[in-house]
Amino acid sequence: MSLAGPDGGPPPRPGPPGGPITRRALFGIFVKAGLAFGGGLGILAVLEQELVIKRRAIDREEFLRLYGLGRIVPSGTMTALAVAYGYRFAGPIGTAIALCGLVLPALVITVALTAAYGLLQQHRWLLELLPVTILPAALAFIVVAGVRLGHDVFRPSRELLLAAAAFLGAVVLQLNPVVLLLAGGAAGTLLFGRGRRDREPA
Repeated sequence: MSLAGPDGGPPPRPGPPGGPITRRALFGIFVKAGLAFGGGLGILAVLEQELVIKRRAIDREEFLRLYGLGRIVPSGTMTALAVAYGYRFAGPIGTAIALCGLVLPALVITVALTAAYGLLQQHRWLLELLPVTILPAALAFIVVAGVRLGHDVFRPSRELLLAAAAFLGAVVLQLNPVVLLLAGGAAGTLLFGRGRRDREPA
């Protein structure tokens, strides 16, 4: 079943960026992201839904640009995104708000699950069910989030070729991630930078 717009054409894309994000809304967004299953990709999918599609606070290009920057810095990617978006919408205070919102659900849930795991150790048969129940479900969340985030890339394009080259460099040549990121940035600038400059109005 394919989605279509009102005139039978392709579905409408998110419009231009909307209004600002308040501090309360920022905290709520990152609490919701912190509750997402599937790790980093699950959190990323929630942030895309809230900031790009629902609230239109930023466009998709800026969203992916900040994600790329978050992959480069020496910290957890989601932590870097919380810092970036918090500062982007509410300055230094927003950074603290976004970090607290992101970490709070993980803190509470991890403490609760650790306590529950200690209780489950008394019932070995329950522990044996974990690999065949929870882990496949978590993998499904990650795959779905990855497909959603990559739907604009997984089509014949220069972006796909660049992604394939990076994949081969990581898997076959076993290049250092830093080298791949720097090479990808340089290649992306050469491949896409001039075309975008040509499209910009004078």
